[in-house]
Amino acid sequence: MERILLLTPNSSDFMKKTKFCNIILKQFPDGENYVRIPVEFAGRDVTLIHRCYPEQDRSLMQLLLILTTLKEGGASRVRAVVPYLPYARQDKLFLKGEALSSKIVCELIGKSGCDELITFDCHFLKKEGEFTYGGLKIRNISLSQQIISYFKKKLHSPKIISPDEGASYFLAKEKDRGVMKKKRGEYSEGKSIYRKPEIEVGFEVKGRDVVIVDDMVSTGSTMLKAVEACRKLGAKSISCGASHGLFLNNSLKRLKKAGAKEVIVSDSIKSPASKISLLNSLTELL
Repeated sequence: MERILLLTPNSSDFMKKTKFCNIILKQFPDGENYVRIPVEFAGRDVTLIHRCYPEQDRSLMQLLLILTTLKEGGASRVRAVVPYLPYARQDKLFLKGEALSSKIVCELIGKSGCDELITFDCHFLKKEGEFTYGGLKIRNISLSQQIISYFKKKLHSPKIISPDEGASYFLAKEKDRGVMKKKRGEYSEGKSIYRKPEIEVGFEVKGRDVVIVDDMVSTGSTMLKAVEACRKLGAKSISCGASHGLFLNNSLKRLKKAGAKEVIVSDSIKSPASKISLLNSLTELL
């Protein structure tokens, strides 16, 4: 079966040898999205690479329009590579009436014609491999070893730490590791409800170079708590690594101010801390 690779403008940097974007994305004056695929794809296996962050609402709508156009236009099989999957963090229901956004988004992607979604360190999957969630087949690729290897080249025998049980799969191949326990206490401001993390450390870090790894840094609250805990317990140095760096609320600067020697993430979301390239993973994949 003949194959074709399609790129959207916001993902073209992933394939550096490809000098074109073969999907046209525009916005009408009212903000609605226009999509056109000006290449022949009927009867072909299609792999689509498309970033869905930032501007996740717009980008997700673009993704659904592209997938539906491909499927209805006769594509044989459609794989979508979405490096960071938005709305993946709401994978549990805490309060009555909440929307389970992770499942809803996956259902929409699947029903729009995606045969397989390929993503990196998806928040609700907690490990690498192939899964079915919301009726959607998902291949979850972990960047954990690339992140850890980056720091091992710089530090002598660092202790690798996860700030909570959810990201403990990052440490699967590490002998000298530690998993912090995170508790979330709820508090409210006006009509808004927030979940504030508290960290418990049950292992020794005094005098050690430590590396804290997680799937993402969003507001940075969990990573900040972990950095502060390691600093108070006498860590020699503290470094932080994550697959995805949203860095909301100026959290990159706040992490460094709190004592993080270095903070790195992948280029799934472009930022000054993007030190891990997805290019090798995508080249092997495609």
